[in-house]
Amino acid sequence: MIGYILAIGAAATWSMVALSATRIVRYFGSYNYNLLRLVGIVVLFLPYIVVNWDPIYFNKSIFIAIFLSSVIGIIIGDTFLFICLKRLGPRRQALLFSLQIPFSIILAEIFLQTLPSVVELFGCFLIFFGIIVAIQFNRTIPDDDLENIQGNKYVGLIAGVGLALCQAIGIILMKPALEVTDPVRVLIAAILMFFSLGFLKNNDLFERMKDVKKTFYSIFLGFMGMGVGMTMLIIALKNGDPGIISTLSSTMPIMIIPILWIVTKNYAGHLAVIGATLTCFGAGVIFLN
Repeated sequence: MIGYILAIGAAATWSMVALSATRIVRYFGSYNYNLLRLVGIVVLFLPYIVVNWDPIYFNKSIFIAIFLSSVIGIIIGDTFLFICLKRLGPRRQALLFSLQIPFSIILAEIFLQTLPSVVELFGCFLIFFGIIVAIQFNRTIPDDDLENIQGNKYVGLIAGVGLALCQAIGIILMKPALEVTDPVRVLIAAILMFFSLGFLKNNDLFERMKDVKKTFYSIFLGFMGMGVGMTMLIIALKNGDPGIISTLSSTMPIMIIPILWIVTKNYAGHLAVIGATLTCFGAGVIFLN
């Protein structure tokens, strides 16, 4: 039960971070913002990594799992996430992120042999269907940069599907190594991305970092999303089925709707409420089971 509660808590945290990060991502750029937040997280969590360092990190199978999860889930997946967020906005990005649900369940069955029961699958379906109804039929917000599409929408669409697949793969890879990893995969991702700057031409990250307020805000959002949100998700994964945990943590699109309502003063619409109700009912089915 605690795992399911933490998964929903992670979704709530990511909802607030996604809405807050949209304008910052458009300022720094997708790759630069991903790198900046990772460097900030490493600085904040480095003492924890040093104090809790374990020789098992050098175990070949564990290190490979951490490394692949870092590259696929954080570097590639999160960069896709911010490309999608930058171009399509938080609401559409959240909808595409929900594709992580079927991806995770299928991958969990293939690699971990942990397919949920029929009742749990029914709950997952209700959550997924509720997300689609709530986001797809949510009323648009005219003349608002949180809602407007910027650039090629098909690039954003491809990035959204890519982020969902990468996140699902990252979760499956994390499962065998959860007892000993967590911040280490973030450290590996940050190091790889930092050294990759030398291969990127005309990168203006350091120029844009002169805006100290936006820089520190990016680090704070990174701490909330990766530090708080991911820690909650990792603890949840230790205490539950990865497919179901992934499903509950993907209720982020539902949670974005009331926050957008507060920020923009626009009512999401009746279908959005119906979708939210379906999602909550699906979560209840999983809890009761």
